Amino acid sequence: MYKKRWFVLSLMIMFLMSCASAVPISPDKTVYPPKTVPVIKEKDIVDISMSDTDLFHDAVSYLGNIEVTADYLRARSEFELLVKTYPKSKWRNLSETFIRIIDDIKAYQAKSISDQLLLDKAQADKGRLLQESEQLKKEIRLLNDKQQTEITRLLQENEQLKKDIQLLKNLEIQLQKRERTLR
Repeated sequence: MYKKRWFVLSLMIMFLMSCASAVPISPDKTVYPPKTVPVIKEKDIVDISMSDTDLFHDAVSYLGNIEVTADYLRARSEFELLVKTYPKSKWRNLSETFIRIIDDIKAYQAKSISDQLLLDKAQADKGRLLQESEQLKKEIRLLNDKQQTEITRLLQENEQLKKDIQLLKNLEIQLQKRERTLR
Protein backbone atom coordinates (compact mmCIF):
# COMPACT_ATOMS: atom_id res chain seq x y z
CA MET A 1 0.00 0.00 0.00
CA TYR A 2 2.87 2.33 0.80
CA LYS A 3 4.60 1.41 -2.43
CA LYS A 4 1.48 2.38 -4.32
CA ARG A 5 1.38 5.78 -2.64
CA TRP A 6 5.07 6.40 -3.31
CA PHE A 7 4.53 5.35 -6.92
CA VAL A 8 1.64 7.80 -7.30
CA LEU A 9 3.72 10.52 -5.62
CA SER A 10 6.66 9.92 -7.95
CA LEU A 11 4.34 9.92 -10.98
CA MET A 12 2.87 13.22 -9.83
CA ILE A 13 6.31 14.74 -9.39
CA MET A 14 7.44 13.48 -12.80
CA PHE A 15 4.27 14.93 -14.34
CA LEU A 16 4.96 18.28 -12.74
CA MET A 17 8.57 18.21 -13.84
CA SER A 18 7.58 17.41 -17.41
CA CYS A 19 5.18 20.35 -17.46
CA ALA A 20 7.90 22.77 -16.42
CA SER A 21 9.19 24.86 -19.27
CA ALA A 22 12.78 25.87 -19.82
CA VAL A 23 13.84 29.49 -19.71
CA PRO A 24 13.71 30.88 -23.28
CA ILE A 25 17.13 31.85 -24.54
CA SER A 26 17.47 34.89 -26.71
CA PRO A 27 20.64 35.05 -28.78
CA ASP A 28 21.49 38.65 -27.85
CA LYS A 29 21.18 38.28 -24.08
CA THR A 30 23.20 36.34 -21.57
CA VAL A 31 20.98 34.02 -19.60
CA TYR A 32 21.74 33.34 -15.97
CA PRO A 33 20.31 30.30 -14.23
CA PRO A 34 17.45 30.99 -11.84
CA LYS A 35 18.26 31.28 -8.18
CA THR A 36 18.08 27.94 -6.46
CA VAL A 37 17.89 29.31 -2.95
CA PRO A 38 14.47 30.81 -2.26
CA VAL A 39 14.42 34.16 -0.55
CA ILE A 40 12.79 33.68 2.83
CA LYS A 41 10.51 36.49 3.79
CA GLU A 42 7.87 36.62 6.44
CA LYS A 43 4.37 37.23 5.19
CA ASP A 44 2.07 38.61 7.82
CA ILE A 45 -0.23 40.15 5.23
CA VAL A 46 -0.89 38.69 1.79
CA ASP A 47 1.20 40.42 -0.85
CA ILE A 48 -1.51 41.67 -3.20
CA SER A 49 0.94 42.28 -6.02
CA MET A 50 1.82 38.55 -6.21
CA SER A 51 -0.16 36.72 -8.84
CA ASP A 52 -1.40 33.19 -8.35
CA THR A 53 1.31 31.91 -10.70
CA ASP A 54 4.04 33.71 -8.75
CA LEU A 55 2.65 32.39 -5.50
CA PHE A 56 2.53 28.86 -6.95
CA HIS A 57 6.12 29.06 -8.22
CA ASP A 58 7.22 30.46 -4.87
CA ALA A 59 5.55 27.54 -3.08
CA VAL A 60 7.10 25.02 -5.48
CA SER A 61 10.54 26.52 -4.87
CA TYR A 62 10.23 25.51 -1.19
CA LEU A 63 9.87 21.87 -2.23
CA GLY A 64 13.61 21.86 -2.82
CA ASN A 65 15.89 20.49 -5.50
CA ILE A 66 19.33 18.91 -5.74
CA GLU A 67 21.07 21.87 -4.09
CA VAL A 68 18.39 22.98 -1.62
CA THR A 69 16.64 20.83 0.94
CA ALA A 70 12.88 20.87 1.01
CA ASP A 71 10.98 23.02 3.48
CA TYR A 72 7.62 21.26 3.44
CA LEU A 73 6.11 23.43 6.16
CA ARG A 74 6.73 26.66 4.22
CA ALA A 75 5.66 25.07 0.94
CA ARG A 76 2.43 23.84 2.51
CA SER A 77 1.65 27.26 3.98
CA GLU A 78 2.29 28.87 0.56
CA PHE A 79 -0.02 26.39 -1.16
CA GLU A 80 -2.70 27.01 1.48
CA LEU A 81 -2.29 30.76 0.96
CA LEU A 82 -2.77 30.29 -2.78
CA VAL A 83 -5.92 28.21 -2.24
CA LYS A 84 -7.38 30.79 0.17
CA THR A 85 -6.34 33.88 -1.75
CA TYR A 86 -7.15 32.67 -5.28
CA PRO A 87 -10.05 30.20 -5.03
CA LYS A 88 -10.67 30.29 -8.81
CA SER A 89 -7.00 29.93 -9.80
CA LYS A 90 -5.89 27.38 -12.34
CA TRP A 91 -3.29 26.29 -9.76
CA ARG A 92 -5.86 25.52 -7.06
CA ASN A 93 -6.29 21.80 -7.80
CA LEU A 94 -2.56 21.28 -8.11
CA SER A 95 -1.97 23.21 -4.89
CA GLU A 96 -4.50 21.06 -3.04
CA THR A 97 -2.80 17.98 -4.44
CA PHE A 98 0.56 19.25 -3.22
CA ILE A 99 -0.94 19.90 0.22
CA ARG A 100 -2.19 16.31 0.39
CA ILE A 101 1.16 15.00 -0.84
CA ILE A 102 3.05 17.06 1.73
CA ASP A 103 0.72 15.77 4.46
CA ASP A 104 1.37 12.22 3.26
CA ILE A 105 5.13 12.83 3.26
CA LYS A 106 4.99 14.14 6.83
CA ALA A 107 2.87 11.16 7.88
CA TYR A 108 5.32 8.75 6.21
CA GLN A 109 8.26 10.47 7.88
CA ALA A 110 6.60 10.15 11.28
CA LYS A 111 5.74 6.52 10.57
CA SER A 112 9.29 5.90 9.39
CA ILE A 113 10.68 7.29 12.63
CA SER A 114 8.33 5.16 14.73
CA ASP A 115 9.14 2.11 12.59
CA GLN A 116 12.86 2.75 13.04
CA LEU A 117 12.38 2.99 16.81
CA LEU A 118 10.46 -0.29 16.78
CA LEU A 119 13.17 -1.87 14.65
CA ASP A 120 15.90 -0.67 17.01
CA LYS A 121 13.94 -2.01 19.99
CA ALA A 122 13.38 -5.34 18.23
CA GLN A 123 17.09 -5.64 17.41
CA ALA A 124 18.02 -4.85 21.01
CA ASP A 125 15.51 -7.45 22.22
CA LYS A 126 16.90 -9.95 19.72
CA GLY A 127 20.43 -9.38 21.00
CA ARG A 128 19.30 -9.74 24.60
CA LEU A 129 17.37 -12.93 23.80
CA LEU A 130 20.36 -14.40 21.95
CA GLN A 131 22.54 -13.77 25.00
CA GLU A 132 19.94 -15.36 27.27
CA SER A 133 19.67 -18.31 24.90
CA GLU A 134 23.44 -18.82 24.92
CA GLN A 135 23.47 -18.60 28.72
CA LEU A 136 20.68 -21.18 28.96
CA LYS A 137 22.50 -23.48 26.54
CA LYS A 138 25.62 -23.30 28.73
CA GLU A 139 23.55 -24.06 31.83
CA ILE A 140 21.89 -27.01 30.09
CA ARG A 141 25.29 -28.37 29.04
CA LEU A 142 26.57 -28.07 32.61
CA LEU A 143 23.46 -29.77 33.99
CA ASN A 144 23.74 -32.55 31.40
CA ASP A 145 27.39 -33.07 32.33
CA LYS A 146 26.48 -33.21 36.04
CA GLN A 147 23.63 -35.59 35.28
CA GLN A 148 25.88 -37.84 33.20
CA THR A 149 28.47 -37.87 35.97
CA GLU A 150 25.78 -38.71 38.53
CA ILE A 151 24.36 -41.47 36.32
CA THR A 152 27.83 -42.96 35.88
CA ARG A 153 28.44 -42.84 39.63
CA LEU A 154 25.06 -44.44 40.36
CA LEU A 155 25.65 -47.19 37.79
CA GLN A 156 29.01 -47.98 39.37
CA GLU A 157 27.43 -47.99 42.82
CA ASN A 158 24.64 -50.23 41.54
CA GLU A 159 27.17 -52.67 40.09
CA GLN A 160 29.06 -52.67 43.35
CA LEU A 161 25.85 -53.34 45.27
CA LYS A 162 24.99 -56.22 42.93
CA LYS A 163 28.43 -57.68 43.52
CA ASP A 164 28.01 -57.24 47.27
CA ILE A 165 24.59 -58.91 47.18
CA GLN A 166 25.98 -61.77 45.16
CA LEU A 167 28.85 -62.08 47.60
CA LEU A 168 26.40 -62.12 50.52
CA LYS A 169 24.34 -64.81 48.83
CA ASN A 170 27.44 -66.87 48.25
CA LEU A 171 28.48 -66.40 51.86
CA GLU A 172 25.02 -67.38 53.06
CA ILE A 173 25.11 -70.49 50.93
CA GLN A 174 28.52 -71.37 52.32
CA LEU A 175 27.26 -70.73 55.81
CA GLN A 176 24.32 -73.05 55.25
CA LYS A 177 26.64 -75.73 53.90
CA ARG A 178 28.85 -75.46 56.98
CA GLU A 179 25.91 -75.70 59.26
CA ARG A 180 24.77 -78.83 57.48
CA THR A 181 28.17 -80.35 57.70
CA LEU A 182 28.43 -79.51 61.36
CA ARG A 183 25.16 -81.14 62.21
